[in-house]
Amino acid sequence: MTEPYELCASDAIKQIQNKTLSIHEWVLSCLKRIKEKEPQVKAWAYLDEDNSLNKAKEYDELKSKDKVGIPFGVKDIIDVANLPSGLGTKFYNHNIPIRDAGSIAIAKNYGCITLGKTVTTELGHRAPGPTANPNNIEYTPGGSSSGSAAAVADMMVPICLGTQTTGSVIRPAAYCGVIGYKPTYGDFDKSGILPNSPSIDTLGIMSRSIEDISLFRSILLEEKNIILKNIDLKTIKIGFVRTPNWEDTDNETKNNLEDLFNNFQSDKINIMELNLDDIMNASNKLHIDISGYEFKRSISFERFNHHDQLSEVLRNGRLNDGYNVTNDLYQKALKELNILKNKMDLIFDDFDLIITPSAPGEALKGLEFTGSAIFNTAWSLIGNPCLTLPLFKGKNGLPIGCQLVTKVGNDNQLLSYSKQFHSLFI
Repeated sequence: MTEPYELCASDAIKQIQNKTLSIHEWVLSCLKRIKEKEPQVKAWAYLDEDNSLNKAKEYDELKSKDKVGIPFGVKDIIDVANLPSGLGTKFYNHNIPIRDAGSIAIAKNYGCITLGKTVTTELGHRAPGPTANPNNIEYTPGGSSSGSAAAVADMMVPICLGTQTTGSVIRPAAYCGVIGYKPTYGDFDKSGILPNSPSIDTLGIMSRSIEDISLFRSILLEEKNIILKNIDLKTIKIGFVRTPNWEDTDNETKNNLEDLFNNFQSDKINIMELNLDDIMNASNKLHIDISGYEFKRSISFERFNHHDQLSEVLRNGRLNDGYNVTNDLYQKALKELNILKNKMDLIFDDFDLIITPSAPGEALKGLEFTGSAIFNTAWSLIGNPCLTLPLFKGKNGLPIGCQLVTKVGNDNQLLSYSKQFHSLFI
């Protein structure tokens, strides 16, 4: 018999509607799973056990279809009223917001239940927290949405929220072997989320099911959930993008993606190689200037009041990048970014979908470094919707993701394409 914690949200909701499962049983099962696995994985910064169980009982008694009862985790740079927001630091132990972030307030209104806060890297940057990859605890889960990816992968919770400025949803989802989704820039509200680089920051969703991604997307947009279409991949045009960083990719990632490309060609699917090196290289430079300049401003309080408590990797990373960018250079970078966005839009006039690596390979051994975001930078900067699918395995038996990208605003198509891709491999 399947334990409730094993269920995807969409399946659990069907059981609740059929009265074969209660919301309280679902939440209780997730909390028991957390207690079992958390000592090794360390995905959670704070658990709100009593309140989540009480809320589950309340929704069961209401018997309202408007209260879906989905238990979910929240990256610890996103405010949840009356829960600590540690922001991945040691000096915000008693930082307790009195209001929910916009996304959290919306989710709660639809009856979603916050189980707690998941571990983030320091201020959403690169210095890792204690979280380990549940596939092998000697390996990194990625970052900065480390705890969110690990919690979903270890079936502690069906859905978690993360954020992405460079690769902080896609990479940890790929490393942990779950589905990670970064929507079109601006689709989800960002109020109540620690700003990193406001021109790029995006709230994202992690789950084990594309249907769950679609469901939670509809909740955050306060819109009716769409029915994902069955897409014949032979009716669309696909671009295979190696990027300028292809040689930095491990052999398993290269071989699996090249096999996918060759198999699609053999199956008469309209796929062709697409060279976006100029756009990718330009994006890397612009991302450094824009994110550095904005990050320096966003964490002004921390750099003025807690400078010596900040990690060396933060001080010498994006914060240091920001010191080298003047306002004139920043404004110039924003103008160049608009040009890149127009160029990418024109690319997607000719292609429905792009396939590219999610990360340079499987997760790295050790918890000191969360990995490289070289395959995520351009899509984060330009704002395209992206989704990573856990399609392959690496030499160490860890997951390898395949990243799918569509035109800005084509998120529903992305989810439908992804469902079809997933069905081919599962």
